[in-house]
Amino acid sequence: MAVKKTKKTLGAKLAADINKAKSEVAVMEKPKAARPKKAAPKKEQQELYVYLDYPTENEIVSGLHYAIRIGATETVGNVEISFDGGEWLPCRPAAGYWWYDWGYFTPGSHTIAARLRSEAGKTLKKAEVRHCEVV
Repeated sequence: MAVKKTKKTLGAKLAADINKAKSEVAVMEKPKAARPKKAAPKKEQQELYVYLDYPTENEIVSGLHYAIRIGATETVGNVEISFDGGEWLPCRPAAGYWWYDWGYFTPGSHTIAARLRSEAGKTLKKAEVRHCEVV
């Protein structure tokens, strides 16, 4: 008789476990009540920056060509460069920087300025002016 009672007890326990598992699955499968969507947080405006990376301050430049490297905020407008307070010239983007291929420069002291401009042509940020010596 003890064997029959054990089988009944195990069968009843197994049936109870199966029913419990079914109810847990049913709870997990119930769709969640629709919740009102929260307003997406406003994206903080990306801090704008532009800086002359190379040449460094008071660097001596020589040769026939120098690639000026400028760091600037990505995906915002264009970068332009100016020598000795002259006209603004467009730079080209490549490898995460902006570049200007400077050639045919004259010996002496020069100042280099860079600026970040919006697509609409508004100046967004200016870099600190750099000085260099061409020999």
